[in-house]
Amino acid sequence: MLGFVVRRLRGRWPLAVAVLLTVLITATALTALTAFTRGVGQEGLRHALTGPERPRTTVLVTSGRAASSRAEDDRAVRAYSDEVFGRLPVTSESVARSRSYGLPGPAAGGRDADLTLLAALGREHVRLLAGDWPRPVAAPAGAPAQPLQAAVPRTALARLGLAGAALPAPVRLDDRFGGPPLTVLITGVYQAADPDSGYWRLDPLGGREIQVGSFTTYGPLMVDDTAFTAGGIQQNYRGTLLSPDLATVTTAEARGVRAAADPAGLALKRTASLQTATELPELLAQLDSALLVARSTLLVGALQLAVLSAAALLLVAHLMTVRQEPERVLLTARGASRRRLGVLSAAESLLLALPAAVLAPLLAPPLLRLLGRFGPLGRVHLEIPDTWLVWPVAAGCALACVLLTTLPSALRGASAAVLRRAGRRQALVTGAARSGLDLAVVVLAVLCYQQLSQYGGADAAGPGTGPAGGGLGVDPVLVAAPVLALCAGTLLVLRLLPFAARAGGRLAARGRSLAPALFGWQLARRPGRATGPVLLLVLAVSSGVLALGQHAAWTASQRDQAEFATAGGLRISGSSMSPMGQGGRYGALPGADRLIPVVRQEQPLPGGGTAALLALDAAKAGEGVPLRADLRGGHGMRELFAPLAPPPSAAPAAQAGAPAAPAAGPGVTLPGSPRRINLDVTVRSTGTSWAAVSLLLRDRFGVTHTTPRATLPTGGDGTLRFPLDALTDAPIGSAATPLALAGVHLSYAGDGGPAGDGAELTLRRLAVSDTPDGGAVPVAAPAAPAAPGAAATGGWQLAPPAQPRASGIPVLSPAAAGSTDLLRLRYWGGSGTEKGVQALLFPAPAAPPATPVPAVATTGYLRALGAATGDTVHITVDGVTVPLRITAAVEALPVAGRTALAVDLGTLGRLLLETAGQQPPAPTEWWLPAASAADPVPARAARALREGVRTERVQLSGEITCWTTR
Repeated sequence: MLGFVVRRLRGRWPLAVAVLLTVLITATALTALTAFTRGVGQEGLRHALTGPERPRTTVLVTSGRAASSRAEDDRAVRAYSDEVFGRLPVTSESVARSRSYGLPGPAAGGRDADLTLLAALGREHVRLLAGDWPRPVAAPAGAPAQPLQAAVPRTALARLGLAGAALPAPVRLDDRFGGPPLTVLITGVYQAADPDSGYWRLDPLGGREIQVGSFTTYGPLMVDDTAFTAGGIQQNYRGTLLSPDLATVTTAEARGVRAAADPAGLALKRTASLQTATELPELLAQLDSALLVARSTLLVGALQLAVLSAAALLLVAHLMTVRQEPERVLLTARGASRRRLGVLSAAESLLLALPAAVLAPLLAPPLLRLLGRFGPLGRVHLEIPDTWLVWPVAAGCALACVLLTTLPSALRGASAAVLRRAGRRQALVTGAARSGLDLAVVVLAVLCYQQLSQYGGADAAGPGTGPAGGGLGVDPVLVAAPVLALCAGTLLVLRLLPFAARAGGRLAARGRSLAPALFGWQLARRPGRATGPVLLLVLAVSSGVLALGQHAAWTASQRDQAEFATAGGLRISGSSMSPMGQGGRYGALPGADRLIPVVRQEQPLPGGGTAALLALDAAKAGEGVPLRADLRGGHGMRELFAPLAPPPSAAPAAQAGAPAAPAAGPGVTLPGSPRRINLDVTVRSTGTSWAAVSLLLRDRFGVTHTTPRATLPTGGDGTLRFPLDALTDAPIGSAATPLALAGVHLSYAGDGGPAGDGAELTLRRLAVSDTPDGGAVPVAAPAAPAAPGAAATGGWQLAPPAQPRASGIPVLSPAAAGSTDLLRLRYWGGSGTEKGVQALLFPAPAAPPATPVPAVATTGYLRALGAATGDTVHITVDGVTVPLRITAAVEALPVAGRTALAVDLGTLGRLLLETAGQQPPAPTEWWLPAASAADPVPARAARALREGVRTERVQLSGEITCWTTR
């Protein structure tokens, strides 16, 4: 039988070769795609773990035990590392640090003493800018020895009042726990080589050199590790950083690491009292989800290729069956049974498919290596793993091809009578179209598209999380929908083919050429014969267009995600500087006129979970921050954010010759770049034990800051001094000038006696100086206020509004005729004031603040609250309940995501200050959107920040896009 089959194929070898090549190409392509899926998934995992996310792969193990326990701790850490990472190489780095010490010199007003600490940092992670490295401790503890040597960062050098040329220099540190002072010899100045490296997780300041809170911490002071082992310095803390080398990790090993990390950490805490902190399990979970998305995308391509190959095979098999029809009739006449004919057809198909099953697994690796040298794959080191799966895949492809090539013969043999009645010109696809099968495919494709649109509308939808999946996995709807749409469009084209053929025939008949007319007449008379080639052509072109569309959509998606995460340019977050110092530092960057301060807070939701509150400059956000049109419901950004911004008439008018007043509320504009503010006061004190005053200053970005308190004199005249250098973390930071006096905060307590006639405070003069100790320039009193009734109190108001005297709340006194005093205030002690009274005064605005505050919310946030556009909702900001009126709804807000709301920072700040006496919150991040895709300003600003002292995290849209598209 084999010889007979070979002779039959040799008689029509062109068709046999076509079938052989089709089967070989199909099997090779699908086999290579299987190997590529495994290889590219594994390489993508390694690429992600060794790229910008590498600091998240580290594990920080902390110990609070003495230096004598190091050996025991190291053994426990090694056991933990072996249990979690197995064969993977792991680098272990340890840093010991001391307890906190007080720096010499006066501390910032209103704060605890400035602090520092000693740490044994590794020299390979820092750069020496001046001086020498600290030397090891040579003498044993307790013996006469030289002072402990240390190197300091630049910010600590400036804080100590030293210069690099004057080193070495001794510095005396105070022990905050009552011990003797420690004298260290400053020998050098260092800088973190890469503050974004995971190594700086060992530093409590994160390599940022300064940390501002209720107290300011500088440093750390870098010492040799022998300071803790032989120098007598108490080891208060020791951190060990485990940095695994994941360049050779496999997907199976990654799952094992993810499963072992948390149990091993709990066991380490229980047995050795060591704490572990890592983001590795969370990162691996995110990457596992990303791998599922990648597999789904590759399965879509594989399914398209399978459909195209099946169409090609059916077309060639149909042609071969038609050519073999006379032989079939002759064999039937000579007594061949239908089963015998089927076996012959199957033997022919198997003979043609067998080479593909053998050659496809052998051809796939060299083809993939060849493709890996060109295009995007040439930029990554793609290793194709040796997997046994390619052989079953190749065998399955060959078997499927056997079935497809045998199918036409089997159908023709089983339904010969039917086919004779229908006519040989009727093709199988045409019959399917007449039966309505193509319309069923169209309906199915539409249903899949609707299902996918529901996935896109969900807050956290993704592959495998939709209804079809029921859990994390490859969603068949997501994979099949593009292929169904492709098949539906192709079948609709075939349904329209007869009409197009008749129209083409009539058009060709009008011409003078004979050949086009005959071709059009033949096509119109027998359109069924063109069904197969047209089907194959439409599928091939559609698959190519769909592949190009997928590539373009993926590239656009990466760009959109980068712009969404960085507000379309540069995002600055996590700064360790004081909020007031951030304004001047970032305000000096290129493109500072576009800089947007952003307050980001979490808001609890009724059903659990949190939403993000964004308070930002709504006018600038509407002008520059990009948001995809489908996420904002087709509305323009200006249209969305214009109702949030205060009207231009609400801004205070500047005096002639004075600098432009800061936005977001009324105030007394301060000239120049103040470094100190003097406030001349007159006090008449009765019934109070103490009283203090602090100032609220608003910078040019509309952000309000509070100075440390200055104590009022017990009576008579006095001058209160408010230095700003400590408030701005000078010289690194500075104020974003021009500044404005936005309010005066008074705090006092009664002495326990009767209130009596009360006390009186008069603010006589306000002056500013651009030096810490130089002369001050008086500031002119503000013009007559436009607010009704404010002139009687000197243009000032109390927040909350003044209440009766019995409540102990201060009351503004009328200004004397012709007086140049800023304000006059009376306040009382008496019963109930012993624990303290707080009062806030502010310049009277021309109009009250907007109530409720207009806001833009996402649909996810509104669903969680059961609210809609136009409703009023209430949130809590720093303990104050704030009503919000929803002016518009969007799908998502930049950076914040799909469950968030946005308000104008100035409007919210005025409401908090003027109605609740609450200082507005300080910015947590800053946005610098790009003016266009080619705008170099955000990149220049990022470069300027990285070249200076690193106190913040910098995210640049272009860098994220470049990394994700590599």
